Parts: sequence; structure tokens; C-alpha cells
Amino acid sequence: MQLFMRKTILFLLLQLIVFQEIKSQNKDLGVIIQESVLNKMFKAIGEIKGTSSYSFMFIEGTYDWTLINPQIKLHLNHADFITDVKVTVGSHSYMAKVTGNVEVCYEPSTNLIYVEITEALFPLNIMFFGKITKLWDVNLKRYFETPFTFEGPLTMGTEMVFDMPDNTQRKIYMYPKNCGVKVVEKQIIVSAEMDFISRDAKPSDKIQLQKK
Repeated sequence: MQLFMRKTILFLLLQLIVFQEIKSQNKDLGVIIQESVLNKMFKAIGEIKGTSSYSFMFIEGTYDWTLINPQIKLHLNHADFITDVKVTVGSHSYMAKVTGNVEVCYEPSTNLIYVEITEALFPLNIMFFGKITKLWDVNLKRYFETPFTFEGPLTMGTEMVFDMPDNTQRKIYMYPKNCGVKVVEKQIIVSAEMDFISRDAKPSDKIQLQKK
């Protein structure tokens, strides 16, 4: 019961931090990507494995690797890629734990949020004259060349029509600007300011985005 209460209090504190973060930046709109969404994508991808070659002195061969339970973990101001990896080199097999780096950014020109693995190393070990010898570190980054992408908030622009007391209609256009991204515990927050203009104006001429 005490553990449940501590977790509940922690959750509420995290939500308060998120709210205060958006409020302190004078942001009008917040979109949240949960950590669980990223990890559901890994499950949807299925088994991730590969085969590569190596050469050491007079020895040449191949090694197989398979990721076990890969996940992305979101923390305040940073994100990690964690996984176990099973490596097989000839008759020698072993397990290694990987903790890698993940970059989260928002690109205004494409209106896309990028979640990209930038480094994730595991050691390549072989049996050499009966002893385990480390050759080098394998960087899994090269096998994740395509980052996870999510659509940003710029598509949230919308037209609204108001019926006025004099039987006329007033049209305004609401659009986001000054979009930014923030990583907090278990969440990615994409925030934006909202502005309103007459529908006769061209919002594309007035929207100015900035990368945070």
C-alpha cells in the first residue's frame, strides 16, 4: 500500500512538472507522446537481428546478433535505448546489456518529431586460443538508420466561423507557432503557442517557427 502511495505521489508530481513546464514557456497547447507508444512500435516491428563479418589476424568469420526486449526510456532532458543482445560467433554465444543514446528533436521544416538512436554499443568477443578476446564495439546505430517519426502540431490549424448578431459571419484561422519539444519522465511534450488571424490573411506568410 505504501509503495502504491509513493508511486501515485510521484506520478502526480511528474504531471505537475509537465504542467508547469508548459505554463512557464507561455505555451497554449501541449501534445504528449508516451514512452509506451515508442515501445509498442518495437513490438510491432518484431524480431531485430543481423549477421556481419569480422577479420582478426588470420581468422575470418561471421557473427549473428539478436536484440531481446529493446526499449526506449524517457527521462528528464534525455532518452536512452536499452536492450539485451544475444551474440553468436561460431560455437561461442554470449549475452550483453546495451545502454545507448537517443536524440529527440523537432524539425519545423518537415513538421516532424524525430526519435533517433545515435549510439548503442555491444562488445564483439571471439574465442582465440581458448580465451575470450574482445575485438571491438559494434554500434547498433548503423542498423537504425531510419528514426521513429511523428507528425508535429502544425496540422492543428483550423478555420472557425462565428455567426454575428448582425447576421454576418466572421471567419478566423487558428494556427500554432513557436513549436518546441521537451523530454520529461516517460513523455515527450511538443508544445506550441496558438495565434488567430482573419481568414482573409495568409497564415503561411505570418507563421514563424523556431526550433527549441
